[in-house]
Amino acid sequence: MRELIVGAFFLVLTAAGAHALDRADLQKLTTTNSCSGCDLRGAKLQYQDLNDATLKGANLRDSFLKQVNLSNANLQTADLRRSDIEKATLISANLDQAILQEADLEKAVLTNATLKGADLRNTDFDNATIEGGQFLNADIREANFKRAILTNADFTGAKLSDVNFKRATLIGAKLSDADLSNSNFTRADLSGARLDKTDLRYANFYRANLADADFSAASLANATFWGANLSGANFANVKGLEQGQLEAACGDERTKLPGRIKLAKCDP
Repeated sequence: MRELIVGAFFLVLTAAGAHALDRADLQKLTTTNSCSGCDLRGAKLQYQDLNDATLKGANLRDSFLKQVNLSNANLQTADLRRSDIEKATLISANLDQAILQEADLEKAVLTNATLKGADLRNTDFDNATIEGGQFLNADIREANFKRAILTNADFTGAKLSDVNFKRATLIGAKLSDADLSNSNFTRADLSGARLDKTDLRYANFYRANLADADFSAASLANATFWGANLSGANFANVKGLEQGQLEAACGDERTKLPGRIKLAKCDP
């Protein structure tokens, strides 16, 4: 069994009185790799190997988890608000219904992690790798996914208004029934993505790659498609789409458009 060593990186950052980290809980984590429901607020756990750790319902608010290994860890319902999780590894971690509001996950690796129903408001995923991530019904409003890799991620039913997806890779992503109003997809790659029945009012797709994306039954009032590639995209039964929105976009003979709306052909 892997031995966990208590060292300098386990120093405690505390506030006064009732807000102090529980030293007994920290000792329990270091000796057993398990501490469900524990009070670990402000703990310095950066660079530690917590692979397979059990931290379900733990309070890790304001903790330091930079470059920690939490692969396969159970963090379901854990409170990680405002925590520094930059460059951490959370491959296949369970973060269902966890609270990561305002947490820093820049350059973190969350491949195949599950974040169903999680609170991710204002969370920073800049340059994070989250291929196959599960975000179903999560609250992700005003989060930052700039340059994040989200290939085949599932955002079905999620709240994603005012989210920054600038230059993100969303190839094959599922965004069905999600609220993406006022979100920024500038130069993002959404080829083959599912955006059916999605609220995309005021969304910005400036120079985005939307080849083979499915927009069927989506709400597109005031969405911007300047310079976007819509080759093979499906706009059947969309709401609020007007000719002017596609004047500077392009597509091909496979692009499905509603009514009398026309689209220029993309250069070969």
